[in-house]
Amino acid sequence: MNLRYFGTDGIRGVALRTPLTLEEVTRWGAAWAQVAREAGVKRLVLGWDPRSSSGPMAEAFIHGVGLSLKVLVLGMAPTPAVAWKVAKLSREGTKTWGLMISASHNPPEDNGLKGFNELGEKLEEDQEEAIEAAFAELDEPTTLTAPPETLELRPYLDHLEGIDLPADFKVVMDCAHGATAEVAQELFRGGQIHWLGVPADGPKINVGVGSTHLAALAAEVRSRGAHLGIAFDGDGDRCLLVDSTGAVVDGDQMVWLLTQDRVACGDAPPGVVGTLMTNGGLAQALGQVGVPFVRTAVGDKYLLREMAKLGWDLAAEASGHLIQKRVGPSGDGLAAALAVLRALLHRPAERRWVWTFEPWPQRLVNIKARDRKAVEACPALCAAMTAINARWGDGVRQVVRWSGTEPKLRLMVEAQKSAWVDQALQELESASRLDLDLA
Repeated sequence: MNLRYFGTDGIRGVALRTPLTLEEVTRWGAAWAQVAREAGVKRLVLGWDPRSSSGPMAEAFIHGVGLSLKVLVLGMAPTPAVAWKVAKLSREGTKTWGLMISASHNPPEDNGLKGFNELGEKLEEDQEEAIEAAFAELDEPTTLTAPPETLELRPYLDHLEGIDLPADFKVVMDCAHGATAEVAQELFRGGQIHWLGVPADGPKINVGVGSTHLAALAAEVRSRGAHLGIAFDGDGDRCLLVDSTGAVVDGDQMVWLLTQDRVACGDAPPGVVGTLMTNGGLAQALGQVGVPFVRTAVGDKYLLREMAKLGWDLAAEASGHLIQKRVGPSGDGLAAALAVLRALLHRPAERRWVWTFEPWPQRLVNIKARDRKAVEACPALCAAMTAINARWGDGVRQVVRWSGTEPKLRLMVEAQKSAWVDQALQELESASRLDLDLA
């Protein structure tokens, strides 16, 4: 299947430029509605993050949908709220899809279109392909529209329940000036909370703050003597932690904490799903407590498919996407943060951080190129990968893939020894630079 516009997380690019000009977003709305109607969908839940371009893009998309679907506007909201509402409405009897206008952790000038099916999960590739085909064939969409209906965020927040922290518990919370900036303050109560990345602010979203820029959070945690820090990304579908020293606690460690908490409560998960990027130390730790582990390709839609296949309810990516199917249909940064805080507070204060696994040495290098070139069409890179496998075998695990949302080649190496990681990455990076037209 050859998708031109959709990546691992919808359609993403520079806002208001091809393929996301307002005219094109209107056509995307019409294309989405056409494919949805053919699938028996009657309604579309629409949300967006606070980027400056999100409001105009939402209006354009609604214009494109026209009278084909009933549009239910959630407004500025975290992505998981859209997914949760879609799944809830579909269970109640009317097949509903969702659309989130966001570029997640990307900078303010970017934006995107992220679609959800009636399960509250990402669209399947054949649905994305059908939308692209409709987009290519459509003439100017109709100018007839119906007033959208407004939805409330309150049911989603009530579903998450929130948490009341102990009076002496110090936390720094970073909302990335994004979609969690308003609702997080309703969910995390009590304690001694210091807020970063608030309020919601389109021009500031993800700029030096949030889960991809943890230095400010770590510095604030150390200076305030906080117990931990929590950072969300721009659309709130993931979070990362830093401990009391400012050290990063990634999604692999977070899912290990949740697993241990469930084991201690007599509710061990049937298994955990990770990706090709998941640290080998997590797989080893899970095996030691008798919890199975499997890997998928990178992307939450692959995690969800494997979870459905196996009947498991817990999955994670190191980047901070945690899926708890008992809580919601998709990765949810707010739900993950709440679960982690509850698990930490179950532990004695003196042993609050005595639970992490020892990660295997792992490093990731991003090579920014002008254009994507298939890995198999990169002779120097393929030769380097073959040589590394011949030299170290199972002692080194290498993952070479393109980002699903940016023109970046990701080189990940994990090994039993740090020196092997450094040498393998140096060889892969040098080979990549021979094959690619670097940006």
